[in-house]
Amino acid sequence: MKNLSAPGAPFQYAWHVPNLEDAAKYWSEQLGIGPFFLSEVDSSQYDGFKYRGGEGILRMRLAWAQSKEGQIELIEVNSKEPNVYHDLVAPEKTAFHHIGIWSDDYHADKTFLSSNYEIAMDMGKDTNICYFDTAAASGNMIELIERNDGIVGLFSLITKAADEWDGTRPLRTMAELPS
Repeated sequence: MKNLSAPGAPFQYAWHVPNLEDAAKYWSEQLGIGPFFLSEVDSSQYDGFKYRGGEGILRMRLAWAQSKEGQIELIEVNSKEPNVYHDLVAPEKTAFHHIGIWSDDYHADKTFLSSNYEIAMDMGKDTNICYFDTAAASGNMIELIERNDGIVGLFSLITKAADEWDGTRPLRTMAELPS
Protein backbone atom coordinates (compact mmCIF):
# COMPACT_ATOMS: atom_id res chain seq x y z
CA MET A 1 0.00 0.00 0.00
CA LYS A 2 1.27 3.46 -0.92
CA ASN A 3 1.58 6.05 1.86
CA LEU A 4 2.29 9.76 1.98
CA SER A 5 5.95 10.76 2.00
CA ALA A 6 5.61 12.35 5.45
CA PRO A 7 2.89 10.40 7.29
CA GLY A 8 1.85 11.29 10.81
CA ALA A 9 0.23 14.12 12.68
CA PRO A 10 -0.74 17.26 10.80
CA PHE A 11 1.21 20.38 11.78
CA GLN A 12 -1.29 23.11 10.87
CA TYR A 13 -4.91 23.70 11.87
CA ALA A 14 -6.86 26.35 9.96
CA TRP A 15 -10.06 28.27 10.61
CA HIS A 16 -12.10 30.43 8.28
CA VAL A 17 -12.98 33.67 10.10
CA PRO A 18 -15.08 36.66 8.99
CA ASN A 19 -12.81 39.14 10.83
CA LEU A 20 -9.10 38.46 11.27
CA GLU A 21 -8.53 41.07 13.97
CA ASP A 22 -11.35 39.71 16.13
CA ALA A 23 -10.15 36.14 15.65
CA ALA A 24 -6.53 36.97 16.56
CA LYS A 25 -7.78 38.79 19.65
CA TYR A 26 -9.83 35.74 20.71
CA TRP A 27 -6.97 33.28 20.20
CA SER A 28 -4.48 35.48 22.05
CA GLU A 29 -6.68 36.65 24.94
CA GLN A 30 -8.68 33.50 25.55
CA LEU A 31 -6.17 30.80 24.61
CA GLY A 32 -2.80 32.52 25.02
CA ILE A 33 -1.73 31.81 21.44
CA GLY A 34 0.19 34.42 19.47
CA PRO A 35 1.48 36.54 18.04
CA PHE A 36 -0.17 36.09 14.66
CA PHE A 37 1.66 37.22 11.54
CA LEU A 38 -0.48 38.68 8.76
CA SER A 39 -0.04 37.93 5.07
CA GLU A 40 -2.18 38.90 2.09
CA VAL A 41 -2.84 36.56 -0.83
CA ASP A 42 -4.07 37.47 -4.28
CA SER A 43 -4.42 34.52 -6.66
CA SER A 44 -3.56 36.72 -9.66
CA GLN A 45 0.03 36.69 -8.37
CA TYR A 46 0.29 32.90 -8.80
CA ASP A 47 1.05 31.38 -12.19
CA GLY A 48 -1.36 28.52 -12.75
CA PHE A 49 -3.70 29.10 -9.80
CA LYS A 50 -6.72 26.77 -10.14
CA TYR A 51 -10.00 26.42 -8.31
CA ARG A 52 -11.60 22.99 -8.84
CA GLY A 53 -9.64 22.54 -12.08
CA GLY A 54 -10.61 25.86 -13.64
CA GLU A 55 -9.82 29.52 -13.37
CA GLY A 56 -10.36 31.09 -9.99
CA ILE A 57 -10.06 34.35 -8.13
CA LEU A 58 -9.12 34.46 -4.47
CA ARG A 59 -8.15 37.41 -2.34
CA MET A 60 -7.65 36.78 1.35
CA ARG A 61 -5.79 37.76 4.44
CA LEU A 62 -4.32 35.05 6.60
CA ALA A 63 -2.37 34.98 9.82
CA TRP A 64 -0.19 32.30 11.36
CA ALA A 65 0.76 31.72 14.99
CA GLN A 66 2.46 28.80 16.64
CA SER A 67 1.04 27.06 19.65
CA LYS A 68 2.92 24.35 21.47
CA GLU A 69 0.82 21.72 19.72
CA GLY A 70 0.82 23.06 16.18
CA GLN A 71 0.40 26.03 13.94
CA ILE A 72 -2.88 27.95 13.96
CA GLU A 73 -3.91 29.61 10.69
CA LEU A 74 -6.73 32.16 10.49
CA ILE A 75 -8.18 32.95 7.04
CA GLU A 76 -10.37 35.91 6.10
CA VAL A 77 -11.59 35.77 2.48
CA ASN A 78 -12.10 39.16 0.83
CA SER A 79 -13.21 38.07 -2.65
CA LYS A 80 -16.80 37.12 -3.50
CA GLU A 81 -16.03 34.50 -6.16
CA PRO A 82 -16.45 30.78 -5.36
CA ASN A 83 -13.49 29.47 -3.33
CA VAL A 84 -12.43 26.48 -1.23
CA TYR A 85 -13.09 28.26 2.02
CA HIS A 86 -16.68 29.17 1.26
CA ASP A 87 -17.27 25.70 -0.17
CA LEU A 88 -17.29 24.54 3.46
CA VAL A 89 -17.91 27.64 5.58
CA ALA A 90 -20.39 30.47 5.00
CA PRO A 91 -18.64 33.87 4.60
CA GLU A 92 -20.05 35.24 7.87
CA LYS A 93 -19.18 32.15 9.95
CA THR A 94 -16.14 31.09 11.94
CA ALA A 95 -15.40 27.38 11.54
CA PHE A 96 -12.61 24.86 11.19
CA HIS A 97 -11.61 24.44 7.54
CA HIS A 98 -8.49 22.31 6.99
CA ILE A 99 -5.43 20.57 8.33
CA GLY A 100 -2.04 21.21 6.79
CA ILE A 101 0.29 18.28 6.20
CA TRP A 102 3.91 18.26 5.06
CA SER A 103 5.07 16.58 1.89
CA ASP A 104 8.64 15.43 1.31
CA ASP A 105 7.71 14.27 -2.23
CA TYR A 106 5.08 16.75 -3.33
CA HIS A 107 4.31 15.44 -6.82
CA ALA A 108 4.02 11.81 -5.67
CA ASP A 109 1.83 12.80 -2.71
CA LYS A 110 -0.34 14.98 -4.94
CA THR A 111 -0.84 12.07 -7.34
CA PHE A 112 -1.55 9.67 -4.47
CA LEU A 113 -4.16 11.92 -2.81
CA SER A 114 -5.79 12.92 -6.11
CA SER A 115 -6.54 9.26 -6.82
CA ASN A 116 -9.13 9.45 -4.01
CA TYR A 117 -9.97 13.15 -3.61
CA GLU A 118 -10.64 16.12 -5.86
CA ILE A 119 -7.99 18.83 -5.97
CA ALA A 120 -10.10 21.73 -4.76
CA MET A 121 -7.41 24.40 -5.12
CA ASP A 122 -3.91 24.44 -6.56
CA MET A 123 -1.81 27.51 -5.78
CA GLY A 124 0.08 27.24 -9.06
CA LYS A 125 3.15 26.06 -10.88
CA ASP A 126 5.79 27.64 -8.64
CA THR A 127 4.06 27.09 -5.31
CA ASN A 128 3.77 23.47 -4.26
CA ILE A 129 0.64 23.87 -2.15
CA CYS A 130 -2.77 22.42 -2.94
CA TYR A 131 -6.01 21.55 -1.20
CA PHE A 132 -7.91 18.28 -1.40
CA ASP A 133 -11.64 18.11 -0.76
CA THR A 134 -11.79 15.45 1.94
CA ALA A 135 -14.95 16.91 3.51
CA ALA A 136 -17.09 13.84 2.80
CA ALA A 137 -14.59 11.66 4.68
CA SER A 138 -13.50 14.02 7.47
CA GLY A 139 -15.62 17.18 7.46
CA ASN A 140 -12.66 19.33 6.41
CA MET A 141 -10.07 19.70 3.67
CA ILE A 142 -6.41 18.72 3.59
CA GLU A 143 -3.75 21.21 2.53
CA LEU A 144 -0.65 19.51 1.11
CA ILE A 145 2.46 21.67 1.60
CA GLU A 146 5.87 20.89 0.17
CA ARG A 147 8.43 20.89 2.97
CA ASN A 148 11.28 23.05 1.74
CA ASP A 149 13.86 25.36 3.31
CA GLY A 150 11.85 28.52 2.58
CA ILE A 151 8.58 27.52 4.24
CA VAL A 152 10.31 25.66 7.09
CA GLY A 153 12.44 28.76 7.72
CA LEU A 154 9.39 31.03 7.74
CA PHE A 155 7.48 28.80 10.13
CA SER A 156 10.56 28.51 12.37
CA LEU A 157 10.57 32.31 12.74
CA ILE A 158 6.89 32.20 13.72
CA THR A 159 7.72 29.53 16.32
CA LYS A 160 10.56 31.69 17.66
CA ALA A 161 8.18 34.65 17.96
CA ALA A 162 5.68 32.51 19.89
CA ASP A 163 8.40 31.29 22.26
CA GLU A 164 9.43 34.90 22.99
CA TRP A 165 5.94 36.44 23.01
CA ASP A 166 5.03 38.65 25.97
CA GLY A 167 1.30 38.71 25.20
CA THR A 168 1.28 42.13 23.55
CA ARG A 169 0.20 43.03 20.00
CA PRO A 170 -1.47 39.76 18.98
CA LEU A 171 -1.57 40.66 15.26
CA ARG A 172 1.61 41.78 13.48
CA THR A 173 2.95 42.16 9.97
CA MET A 174 5.31 39.66 8.35
CA ALA A 175 7.97 42.40 8.42
CA GLU A 176 7.90 42.16 12.24
CA LEU A 177 9.05 38.54 12.33
CA PRO A 178 12.21 38.10 14.40
CA SER A 179 15.32 37.24 12.43
